[in-house]
Amino acid sequence: MNESIFLRRWVIVFLAAIALVASPALAADTPPPAAPAKPVLRTRLPDEKPHQQALRKYIGSLTEQDFDHGVKEDPKTPAIDSAEDLYRAWILAIDFPRVGVIHHGLRNNPGANLPASNFTLAAIEDANRGVIKPSIWPEPVVWLANWKYPGNPYFSSRALKLRAFVTATVGMLMMDDQQEHSPMLLYHRSDWFGPHLMMYGYVLTGVGDAVAPEARAAYAACLKIMMQRVSTWGPRGDEGYLDITAVLGMRLAADALKDPEASRLAEAYAKRFFSDPWYYHPAGYFPEQGCFDAGFNGLSLYYATWLALQAPDWDFVQDAVKKAWQLRGELVLPEPDGQLTGASHTNSRTGSDVVKDQWDWPFRTVAASFLTDDAICQAPFPTVEQLKTAPEEARALFASYVHNFPSDDPGVRSPSISRPWAWMLYPDTPEYPVVNFADEFYPKGFFAKREALAKSNSPLLKYPFQRGDSFVHAHDKAFLIAKKPTFGVIVHTGPVSEFKGEGHVEFTGPYGLSGGSLSAFWTPATGAVILGRRAGMQFPDRKPANFDLPEAWRTWPVHAVTGVTAAGKLFTSARIQNPDATFDVSNDKATVKVAGVIPPGVIGTENSLEGKLDFARTFTVDDKGVSIETMISGDGKDSIAELYEVIPVYHGNLMTQPKVVPTTIEFESAGKWAPATEQYADAVTAVRLTRFAGAVAIRFDRPRRAKLSPTDWTDTFMTRASCRNLLVDMIESGDKPMAVKDARKVVYRIEAIGK
Repeated sequence: MNESIFLRRWVIVFLAAIALVASPALAADTPPPAAPAKPVLRTRLPDEKPHQQALRKYIGSLTEQDFDHGVKEDPKTPAIDSAEDLYRAWILAIDFPRVGVIHHGLRNNPGANLPASNFTLAAIEDANRGVIKPSIWPEPVVWLANWKYPGNPYFSSRALKLRAFVTATVGMLMMDDQQEHSPMLLYHRSDWFGPHLMMYGYVLTGVGDAVAPEARAAYAACLKIMMQRVSTWGPRGDEGYLDITAVLGMRLAADALKDPEASRLAEAYAKRFFSDPWYYHPAGYFPEQGCFDAGFNGLSLYYATWLALQAPDWDFVQDAVKKAWQLRGELVLPEPDGQLTGASHTNSRTGSDVVKDQWDWPFRTVAASFLTDDAICQAPFPTVEQLKTAPEEARALFASYVHNFPSDDPGVRSPSISRPWAWMLYPDTPEYPVVNFADEFYPKGFFAKREALAKSNSPLLKYPFQRGDSFVHAHDKAFLIAKKPTFGVIVHTGPVSEFKGEGHVEFTGPYGLSGGSLSAFWTPATGAVILGRRAGMQFPDRKPANFDLPEAWRTWPVHAVTGVTAAGKLFTSARIQNPDATFDVSNDKATVKVAGVIPPGVIGTENSLEGKLDFARTFTVDDKGVSIETMISGDGKDSIAELYEVIPVYHGNLMTQPKVVPTTIEFESAGKWAPATEQYADAVTAVRLTRFAGAVAIRFDRPRRAKLSPTDWTDTFMTRASCRNLLVDMIESGDKPMAVKDARKVVYRIEAIGK
């Protein structure tokens, strides 16, 4: 999801929360109350508790001189001979911590060189503007002070550590006061507090002996109180990627405190998260409202990877994160033209696949490759030339962040102005990661291991579908993923979501499409020739709020049984939230059965069906291909006008593959092949899909009536993925509405064939 949209969403939520708290219910016969008194401007840091008093007193004891680091020299590019050190420089060069950039798109006086006066108590407690938070991001600043690098003139700077400490303390004290006294829900949610807790713990770990013992003790006391609050609140359950920030925050805080009770609190909280399939599904993903959202799973993976590196002693986290990276790798589908793609139909909100998931900062996959071999194929690796130039590139980024650029044009290089403290979901910004945890947790010797894999042409350097071996993997009855010499297949049988909007803006829907479906059929020559996709949703105030338009249901690219009643009401098996799935898997083949009841409604609360329609589908995977049997039966209460087995045929992503040739779709009838059209063809015995240099055949067990969707489907939101649906008639009533009682069944087999 676009980050500016993301921020707008939280503004909406924040304002709504204010309105709910501030607006009492009024009786119809009473006059409106007088205008509420203007809130009292807080101009002093909270100091009613001993730890608050101690921290405020400590800040008051510091002078401008304490915050003056005295650095006048530019960063230097040191001579580096070690290949391993060059690799570490490259890790930083691909995403250098933002030690100076404050606002996206604008250049500011950088945080590391913010005037020292900004950090004094006199500047923080402003009689006219309120309590002021210095305009820096504490995490990268404290990282910079601890970055032991020959070219870093700020290394071991007490002034930088104090800058970070004071800034974090201002935020902590204000948040502590709000958590203690404010009735507003936003101050009492672990998920919305997680990013703050991360910052507080990270900073305390990095300030070392720069801070006086009494101030460290007071900060630690407040931090522990906050950990206890989070433990009491527990995970929220609205959005998994935010809930996991609290898990990471608890671990960072515990590591900073080095206190046995804090460590127990952190581990118990993490176990609550990782033992509940609402937060971590044992198939290997982090659900969003209970479903697999390929895009938002990337956000959770960002924090989960950091957590696994931070907590090497938590085996349950190590196992979960390794499994998540294994699943992600197996969901990546290589295209013959070198591009990568994947399914997105299961997503709750957007249309992005795992290849372009959220927060795909390049160091995230590099860090994951330290944890598990399954992530090595997903991580970039530098060329010889990139290694050679990495130290200078890192230095140039570093220098650009810490230099001052005064200008009279605030739109180009605006001055960095410290502003009054206010609640934000992220205490820094969601636009950039604050630290590069791949650099921080680099394991000595990894570069040599990675080079050795390259020299031996290890299969670990290729995505699972590119390797020569075959496999059949069941991921906890949510995914069946099989790779054979001539094809690969992904079957999804896990849940999709019904997001109710609790605590958040309620979107239009639908929240994921599957119900037990073929996510992808792939061959080396065709790429992902059959692929489930969706477009997703914007906020309700955007037009259109929903890109999966109900009136365009025939074009929805998802493997499902979909139709309309005689009254034109839409229904689909793709909205079965929790299908009943059974797996029978061996080393070389698998049978997966899935069943459920088609829900009466698709979007909103309006029902389309009065009666009941039962859905069942069986997938049988062997060495040659996949056989599929789909069955629908009902109680006859509904008059059905159209009923199709929908098979989504993938053309390509017009954004990344602008010259891709659409897949050629042909029908075989009476032994002859002809182009498929949006008009029905009778007695179709097979369908041929030709894409790139290969072809796939779909063969029916008996002649069927089939056609194509009226038009292509093309995503216009997050991607430009394009598909065309194959519609196989399941009602076979000669276009006359009829009740469905006896089972309607379609059986077919999909195999790779010669072009």
